[in-house]
Amino acid sequence: MISMKTIIVEGRYDSLVTKLSNTLLGIVKDSYSCVDSEDGKFAGKKTFFENGSSAPNIEEHPEIYFEEVEAPDIPLEFYLTLKVQWLGRTGVYRYGGDAFNDSAKDPTDADTPPLIEVRFEIDPDQYPQVLSEVSMDLKDILRHEIEHVTQSGWNVKQGKYLRSDMSRRNKIQTGEIDTMNYWLLQKEQPAMIQGLYFRAKKERKPFTQVINSYLDIWVNNGTLTNKEKETIIKRWRKMLPKLGIRQEL
Repeated sequence: MISMKTIIVEGRYDSLVTKLSNTLLGIVKDSYSCVDSEDGKFAGKKTFFENGSSAPNIEEHPEIYFEEVEAPDIPLEFYLTLKVQWLGRTGVYRYGGDAFNDSAKDPTDADTPPLIEVRFEIDPDQYPQVLSEVSMDLKDILRHEIEHVTQSGWNVKQGKYLRSDMSRRNKIQTGEIDTMNYWLLQKEQPAMIQGLYFRAKKERKPFTQVINSYLDIWVNNGTLTNKEKETIIKRWRKMLPKLGIRQEL
């Protein structure tokens, strides 16, 4: 049985993510103005690249938005940045996010609040239809990364601490360990589930459907096999009670 405290806390996370995603969606909309500007800039940063020419790696691109987020009712404190590139005539739509977080178990040992970075690369020809997709991806990314910043460091929550897994991540990246293990990392499992669960609620779709649709992307591009997908789902299913999520999977 899920406690009332769990329901209240979940509602607070949902409210925060909804607020932040709406703010960032507004910035994405505003940044589209760079497509028609002579210098391709928004907020003083080069943001539009015709035919994708000379566009720097999005991870090295300067942010167009920065905010210090404080949510005392959870409580949480972190910095939030948004990076956007409009890449003309490329057919591109890519998104991503990262949480740069201290690995300390005790929050008093953390040096600074963490940083959450959100990134989008979009072909302006897809505007404005792409905004509905951007809206849902923002919700998924933000809930995912907020889960990460509660796993250690400044915002670590009781019962959520997880030690650094960078060594294992590096082995996955170099191919020393099968790629499938990325979805089974201790830190990634709860983050992915929480992000996709919040997405399912906002899309008003069955949780199972959202999970399968997400993993099918990786099956269809050859990153995962169907057998590996089923292994991931089995592991995630076992984690649902611990996360207080009462959903079929």
